[in-house]
Amino acid sequence: MSRSSIVLCCATFVLSACGAVGFDVEQKLPEQRIQRSALGGLLPALFPSPAKLTVDLKAEQEKRGTGPATQILLKKLQFNITPAGAPSGNFDFLEEAHLYAESSAAGLPKVEIATLKPVPRGVTSVDFTIVPGVNLLPYVNAGAELSATATGTQPNQDITFDGLLIIDVRI
Repeated sequence: MSRSSIVLCCATFVLSACGAVGFDVEQKLPEQRIQRSALGGLLPALFPSPAKLTVDLKAEQEKRGTGPATQILLKKLQFNITPAGAPSGNFDFLEEAHLYAESSAAGLPKVEIATLKPVPRGVTSVDFTIVPGVNLLPYVNAGAELSATATGTQPNQDITFDGLLIIDVRI
């Protein structure tokens, strides 16, 4: 075995041991509907139907031929007004939003994973700021739910949106 092959093998082992090797997994978030109010009352809920973290970690690892995950970090969270080709409305009804992962059945605490403050005006797509260093591995393994809190007012028309969540799986 050549010296460069040995160095490459050692570097791969060290990077794997440090969790520096990994892959991304995307999960689409189901469409949500915010009911309109002619009176513009307080926003009742941002996620009327909580979304589940449905990543099949074992299948993702087998597909890529990797070892077990040591850490999962949220890489991206985006909400988009629907329908995508002709969005109806925007996110102006929001002042701020916070997204959480939780699983009371697995005994895991509710943890904030992303925030959106301030909400840009007039946009049909928003990217959240990710809370750094939150390890989602136990939440993914437990099939945790995503919940959200938000401040704002009910929109003057029904608003529908979906989302995209990208996680970084570290080996």
